[in-house]
Order: sequence, then C-alpha cells, then structure tokens
Amino acid sequence: MLLEVRNLSKVYKKGSRQVKANSNITFSIDQGDVLGILGPNGAGKTTLIKQIATLLIPDQGDILYRGVSLVKKPEIIRGRFSFLLEGMQNVYHYLTGEANVLYFAYLNHVPFSAAKSRCEELLKKLNLYNVKDQYVFTYSAGMKKKLAIATCLINDPEVVFLDEPLSGLDVIAAAELTESIKSWVSDKGKTVIVASHRMDFVERVTNRVLWLKEGTVVLEGKTEDLKNLSKEEEYILYLRNSAEAREKLCKLNLQFEVLSDVTLKTTLCLGQKELFYSVFSDPDFEVLNLEKKSPDFEAIFRRLYGEHSEGN
Repeated sequence: MLLEVRNLSKVYKKGSRQVKANSNITFSIDQGDVLGILGPNGAGKTTLIKQIATLLIPDQGDILYRGVSLVKKPEIIRGRFSFLLEGMQNVYHYLTGEANVLYFAYLNHVPFSAAKSRCEELLKKLNLYNVKDQYVFTYSAGMKKKLAIATCLINDPEVVFLDEPLSGLDVIAAAELTESIKSWVSDKGKTVIVASHRMDFVERVTNRVLWLKEGTVVLEGKTEDLKNLSKEEEYILYLRNSAEAREKLCKLNLQFEVLSDVTLKTTLCLGQKELFYSVFSDPDFEVLNLEKKSPDFEAIFRRLYGEHSEGN
C-alpha cells in the first residue's frame, strides 16, 4: 500500500461556528492508481489534498506514506510528491517554456544532464516542444496549464496531485490536456490523485473514484463499478423533426435537442411508461432510432446530491 488515509478530520472555525471540512475520511491508494476525488462545492476535496500535501495539519487521524506518518514526518514526501493546486500557475511568464521546466528541475535538485533529457521528453509528450523557446506570456491558457504540469513532473515524483487541472480551459484545450495526462499515466505508471468537477475528465483518466459529501466519504470504488450504480435505465430517442413533434414534446415537459432539420433528440427513463406510450403511439412522433444511454457520473451525481451542478 502506497498511501493510507486513516480517520482524517479537519474543522474550521467561522466565528462562533465550527465547520467540518473533513470528517473521519478513510481510504487507501496503491502504486499505479489514478484516483479521482469528486463532490459538490464545500465537499472538502481541496482540504483533503492540502492535508496529504502537509500544508494543513489534521485535527484528527493520520496519513501514512509507505507506513510512515506524514503528520509526524512531513519531510519524507519532499521530492516524492508533486502538487498542482487550484489557482497555482507554477510558471513564470517572462521565461521560456524550457527555462521554466529547467528552473523547477534546479529547485528539486535534479542533475542538469537528467533535467535536460526529462525536459525534452515532457515537452514532447505534452505537445509543447515546438514552442519551448517562446516566452510563456505568449502561450494560450491550455499551453500554460500543460507547462505547469510539466514543472510538476520534472523531478520524476512518485505521486502527483492535480487539483482542478482543467479549470479555465476551453473545450479543445481541455480535451488536449486530458489526452496528454492519459498518455503520461499509461507510459509512466505513476500514482495520480485528481480533484475535479469535470466528471467526463474523471471518467476518462481514473481507475478509482472517491465521492465526498459534506466532508465525508459517501462512495468509493472502481470507476467502472460505480458507473453501474445508475439504476434508472435511460434511453435516447431520435425523432423526426417537425413543428408538431416539437410542440408535443413541450407539452409533455420533455427537454429535446434539435440535431438537424431532420432529427430531434430526447431522453426517456424506462420507468416513465406513460411517456413511452405517448411517444410511440402518437402519429406526430416518428421514431428514427432508439438507443440505451450508458450510465455516467452525471447520473450518479444527481442521485447522490439531488443537484444539477457540481463544484470543487
């Protein structure tokens, strides 16, 4: 076992009130795991990571790295763990991309010869090698985020923590960064802990998930196993686009998407038998296709929290 969190609790004082950010959190991580930490705003994700990073001292419990307490010996993770916390840039705008990575190598006492080869490898893996000599202030937001991750990896850490790595990125930049992280994880086999509100990202890159709610663990397990918790089978219906079909979908309070001049898309739950009957028996609805919707973390989130938005 690489990392073990035992009965971890952290309380913040707000005036006369006490707010439990983490309450009796227990879980373990094996080498090579990619753990995703999910939960709504205020669930305690960032507080948990900061305690593992030894930036916060727990009020109760312990964190063990290879059996050694990080509460008693926080220095043992220096150089072994690497962190990119939300809001941290980890880059200097008036240095080039390569100079940034080499500077962090110097801070981590990486020998120059090793630093040069690792820097080249990382920049190529993150698709930044062709802009390595450009100043960082010329980079896009996605490029800066990838460079920040490169600075976290240059010392070849055993465990990497990424807190909201996709924050502030557009769809294309987020997709590129997701593929870069997946590629790095599969090639290096490192242990990674990710806190993110982007459930599609967590589904793609993790093999295990920890769900937090009000500072406590409400679900933990393999990513694929937890997807099967969505018990309400949903089906996607593709209908012929017409004014009559759109009007009746509105009357049935069914949300729909206009895919083209020809096709409408809506979703029905298997338990909605009357709606199924209404759609399939009404001549104004021409069903073009029907497919089962795969369970996803959005559905699990709605079941756990009864909300339609998620946070960090």
